[in-house]
Amino acid sequence: MTMKNLRQIQLNYKTKVFKLKDEFKISRISKKIVAVIEIYLKVDSIYGLGECIPYPRYNERLEDILIYLKKNKSEIEKMLTKKNLTKIPFLSLQNALTAALLDIQLKKDKTNFIKTYQIKKKFTTAITIPIFDLKKTKQTLQKFKKTKIIKIKLDQSEVIQKLSLIRTVCPKSQIIIDANESWDQQFFKNNVKILEQFNILLIEQPFPRGKDHYLKNIKTKLKFCADETFHLKNKTINNDIKPYQYVNLKLDKFGTHEQILKYIKTAKKLKKKILLGCMISSSLSLYPALRYFKYCDYFDLDGAYFLKQDRTGGIVYKNGIASLSPGFIWGKKKASKKRPFLNFKN
Repeated sequence: MTMKNLRQIQLNYKTKVFKLKDEFKISRISKKIVAVIEIYLKVDSIYGLGECIPYPRYNERLEDILIYLKKNKSEIEKMLTKKNLTKIPFLSLQNALTAALLDIQLKKDKTNFIKTYQIKKKFTTAITIPIFDLKKTKQTLQKFKKTKIIKIKLDQSEVIQKLSLIRTVCPKSQIIIDANESWDQQFFKNNVKILEQFNILLIEQPFPRGKDHYLKNIKTKLKFCADETFHLKNKTINNDIKPYQYVNLKLDKFGTHEQILKYIKTAKKLKKKILLGCMISSSLSLYPALRYFKYCDYFDLDGAYFLKQDRTGGIVYKNGIASLSPGFIWGKKKASKKRPFLNFKN
């Protein structure tokens, strides 16, 4: 589907804060809320929606993007009309604007998003357990006894103990370990034989970006996934992902549809399997990601699971199964006559 015959597009935006059910801690940060920028585009009476999630790990901050939007609003509107967003310096903003453009085009063409992109209305997704102490990890695992894939955030502390808990409480679950660049080479060498005893599907980004070559020196049957290394602004990406069997495709790391497709092709050419991932977000970020469903081997689209309250009609999670709602406002075949949930003044 191409963005065609769009008149001058109006851009508006505002911030929104979602509270989390619990503290979400990984190796480098901890958060109790997630702040996003809601994007609202309008052409005539048709609107399109997107959600921008800046991530400091990639040098993108909400405050900087808001300043950029304010200073460059009219210029961005021209870029949108010409469908050329690659000059925007923030990939997460490129992605949100791309999603809003697609929303407009789907409504304009009266196209069924799910059918067009061959999306399953129910699919298996990994569900993530943040870094908790052992007691809370065990309590949390009780909810996931029927979950097919459990993703657990781990630094170098209590790794084997937590994996043992998963094996005891959820013996049928496959495990994705996400180290978020926090392991060192010696730690891995000391523990690799023990790790091989667990039902590990893959280990995501064990070493810091730039240290990916460490994997070449370790003989193991374990599989690895590039995340922080698999990023558009990594100039040596093709070489750096060679030691990995998987890559984590997050839209926020690649920006526009054309750039995302380019790196999907790169991954396929290098014979890498693809894990479709996300940041902590509302369903407004997750629905646009589903257009890449057919290219991917596994799914880690649990971003809205952690919110105290998702957007109305968002994705529902149960036992590691994500279910789409026909009532969600993004990607609908027909444009609603009601004002969208982004309460802007026109």
